Amino acid sequence: MRVEKRPVTLTSASGSKEYDGEPLTNHEVTVGEAAWGTGWVDGQGATYSFAGSQKIVGSSENAFECIPNEGTNLDNYQINKTYGTLTVTDRSEKYQITLTPNSKSVTYDGTEKSVSGFETLEFQINGQTFYVSGVEASAAGTDAGEYPVKVSGQAVVIDSDGNDVTDQFTVNIDDAKLTIVEGDSDKSASNLPHTGDSAALYAMDICGVAIAAGAGALFTFRKRNSYK
Repeated sequence: MRVEKRPVTLTSASGSKEYDGEPLTNHEVTVGEAAWGTGWVDGQGATYSFAGSQKIVGSSENAFECIPNEGTNLDNYQINKTYGTLTVTDRSEKYQITLTPNSKSVTYDGTEKSVSGFETLEFQINGQTFYVSGVEASAAGTDAGEYPVKVSGQAVVIDSDGNDVTDQFTVNIDDAKLTIVEGDSDKSASNLPHTGDSAALYAMDICGVAIAAGAGALFTFRKRNSYK
């Protein structure tokens, strides 16, 4: 006499949501409506281990495996599994990320100054970590003044698993600048060291000529940012 396997129909649940950076799962299984000679025998059954998960925009099967309860031999059953579908859709309102380029303030000394990079390219949203790549920021200058930091490239947002999720974000960029501050002018003649009346100095013009009274010496001074 041949004993046929008892059929059991198992269907995992479906689910959907907008992208939020977290995996979509659904750990529900429905056992097919019991009929004569079908379904789990009374007192037997199984639990389920799920592999189904959808993190980025798209769809996938809500796959699972059966783990027999104590006293259940799965070899006695013809298990028919139907997988539900897990679907993640595009966000209706994109997440906002703001990149802040590095700023810098230095004192003029006649050499080229520069600044580059960003304060951070790593962001936390909903407990998930995201990284921005594909962009550069820099500014350079020699003369005293302000130089806006220029940003080039196309921002790409990557999640912690390496998935490109740029379409779910709007990347904003703050203004930044390199500031070269004019240095102190050379000391005026009146501040030059001296001893005695014969070496007393007076300044006619800090950018012009100072005459050394009583010494007949001639000194010429120029502002540091205009020398050649």
